[in-house]
Amino acid sequence: MGIPDSSEGSAEQIWMRLNEAELRDVVKRHGYLQAGKPGGQRALLAFYDISSQDLSGADLSEADLTGTNLDRAILAKTRLKMATLFAAHMNQANLDGADLTRADLRGACLRGASLNNAVIVGADLREGTVARYDKRLRLLPGSFGDPRTDLTSASVRGADLSDSKGFGAYVLQTDFTDAVLRGANFRGADLRSANFTGAVLENANLTDAKLHGANFQGADLTRAILRGACFDEADVSGAILEPDALASDALRNAKRPALQAKSQEELPAILALHERWLGTGGKDGARADFTDTDLSKRNLRSAKLATALLMRAVLCGTDLSQSALAMCRLDMADLRGADLSRADLRGANLQRAYLNGANLVGANLTPLRQVGGQNLAFPANLERAKLNGANLEGAALRGARLAGADFARANLRNADLSDANLADANLTGADLSGAKLAGADLKGAKGLTTAR
Repeated sequence: MGIPDSSEGSAEQIWMRLNEAELRDVVKRHGYLQAGKPGGQRALLAFYDISSQDLSGADLSEADLTGTNLDRAILAKTRLKMATLFAAHMNQANLDGADLTRADLRGACLRGASLNNAVIVGADLREGTVARYDKRLRLLPGSFGDPRTDLTSASVRGADLSDSKGFGAYVLQTDFTDAVLRGANFRGADLRSANFTGAVLENANLTDAKLHGANFQGADLTRAILRGACFDEADVSGAILEPDALASDALRNAKRPALQAKSQEELPAILALHERWLGTGGKDGARADFTDTDLSKRNLRSAKLATALLMRAVLCGTDLSQSALAMCRLDMADLRGADLSRADLRGANLQRAYLNGANLVGANLTPLRQVGGQNLAFPANLERAKLNGANLEGAALRGARLAGADFARANLRNADLSDANLADANLTGADLSGAKLAGADLKGAKGLTTAR
C-alpha cells in the first residue's frame, strides 16, 4: 500500500485534521450506508487525524481507516467489523467492548491501548507497511510506521481473538488475562512477560514464540503447538496441558509445581483426619490439602471435604457426587468431566476452574450463611470458570458470583440463577428453559439471543 508524500513524509505531515462536526457527519453518513438508508456514504478516513475524539458506540464497520491517527481516541463498544485499520495509530486508545471481527490490523500500533472484552475474531495482525512516494510517484526510502503490529503493554483482558492470524507482533507485557485465543497464530511472536492468566489457548500456534517470564496460570493450552517455543521462567501453574506438552523441551525451564498423585488407597486416611479436624474445630486431625494433586478418576462420592484445599488439583472424571464441599478452595482446579451432582458447594471458590462437560445436576452453589459470630454469608465464586457443555440442570446458583463464566452450550434447565452476577458471562447456546433469572445481573452477557 502506498501514499503520496509532499515533503519529508513524517506522520505529522501526512495526517489531516478533522474537527468534531466534520467527523460526526462522516460517521452519520456511514451509518446510513450500513443501514441501507438514502444519503449513505462510506467513511473514508485514511490518513486523517482524529486522535482523542469520542466515537464510542458508533458503527464504522467496513470503514477505511488506513494510517489514521486514533491515538487516545474513545472507541468503546464501537463497531469496526471488517474495517481497514492498516497501519493505523491507536496508542492508548479505549477499545473496550469494541467489535473488530475480521478487521485488518496489519501494522497497526496499539501500544498501551485498552481492548478489554473486545471481539477481535479472525482479525489480521500480520506485518504491514505503507510505502511512501513523492509527487512524481517515485518510491521514497523508509515507510510509514513500523511494519509489525504493536500491542506492547496493551490490556486485552477477556477479549476474544479466536482465529486471529499473524501474531508476529510486539506483544511484550501485554495483558491477555481470561482472553479467548482459540486457534490464534502467535508463531514467532515476542510475548515476553505477557499475562495469559486464565486465557483459552486451545489449538493456538506458539511455534518459536518468545515466552520468557510469561504467566500462564490456569490457562488452557490444550492442543497448542509449542514447537521451538521458549517458556524459560514462564509460570504454567494450574495450566491445562497434555502429557506430551508437559514432557516437551519447550517447558523444560518453565515454573510449574510438581504434581503429586494420590492413590485410591491413600484417601480414606486423609479423609478421616480431615473429618476429625472439622469435628474438633481444628484442634485435632489435619486439614485435607490436595493443592497441585492429581486425583483424576478417583472415587470421592459423599466425601466430607468442607473447607478442604484443592487449588489447581486435577480432578478429571472424579466422582464427587453428593460430596460436602462447602467453602472448598477449588480455584483453577481441573474438573473436566467430573461428577458433582447434588454436591454441596455452598460458598466454594471455583474461580477460573475448568468444569467443561462436568455433571452439576442438582448441585448447591448458593451462599453459605450464618458463618462466624457476625452472621456472615459467603457466595459461591465461579468467576471466569469454564463450564462449556456442563450439565447444571436444577442446580441452585442463587446469588452466585458468575461474572465472565463460560456457559456455552451448558444445560441450565430449571436452574435457579436468581440474584446471580452473570455480568460478561457467555451463554451462547445454553439451555435456560425454566431457569430463574429474577434479579440476576446480565450486563454485558453474551449469547442471550442464542440461548434457549
